[in-house]
Amino acid sequence: MIELKNIYKAYGNHEVLRGIDLLVASGKVVVVIGPSGSGKSTLLRCINYLERPDSGAILLDGKQVFFDAPLGVARPHSSKRIAAVRAQLGMVFQDFHLFAHMTVLQNVMEGPVTTLKMDRSAAEQKARDLLEKVGLANRADYYPSEISGGQKQRVAIARSLAMSPSAMLFDEPTSALDPELVGEVLSVMKNLSGHGMTMIVVTHEMTFAKEVADEVVFMDGGRIVERGPPAALFDAPVEERTKRFLQRLSH
Repeated sequence: MIELKNIYKAYGNHEVLRGIDLLVASGKVVVVIGPSGSGKSTLLRCINYLERPDSGAILLDGKQVFFDAPLGVARPHSSKRIAAVRAQLGMVFQDFHLFAHMTVLQNVMEGPVTTLKMDRSAAEQKARDLLEKVGLANRADYYPSEISGGQKQRVAIARSLAMSPSAMLFDEPTSALDPELVGEVLSVMKNLSGHGMTMIVVTHEMTFAKEVADEVVFMDGGRIVERGPPAALFDAPVEERTKRFLQRLSH
């Protein structure tokens, strides 16, 4: 379970997140939607501590992570403790961040070998199993320059899964892809949700949100404006701002 309590984040005088409260139960999929600049990506980056929140608390399985706050003064955890929590939260970005000098198989093996200190033969078997899972077993010996964008993103998903995370965070994973490649990535994500992976997904793919999300969260101006099951939020939104956003998408 991931819980955010009253998260604030600003860059200079610009408040990007303004009091975010969010609860994601184990095995559930929460899809975050909203206009550009609403704070969606910053929210994900705070959950994984790629950005440091200015205030608030992040809890994983009921325990506060990244910070302690004795006497109300926030003190960051050690880099070792932060890295251990980060390993539980797989992150997939818009850009694939694959190592160009490594094969697909080596990219997926790298984390378990270097971070988890897994035996190389065990890491290789795990990597091959995951490449099979994302439909890329026949691309194991290819280099990133030799595969399509959709295939690169599926490798990135396999690489995150290789760390055996308890949850996966997706930051607009299809936005850099040609339209005909989007489906293959969303299919892998749907499969993950079907196997009970806890997921927070920032996306513009409304069909995916309708079909896969347990809850949809609409953000604007650094705040959560409205949230609810897909059927309720898409078919009968309550807030005027949500209605305007969805109406624009339908035109």
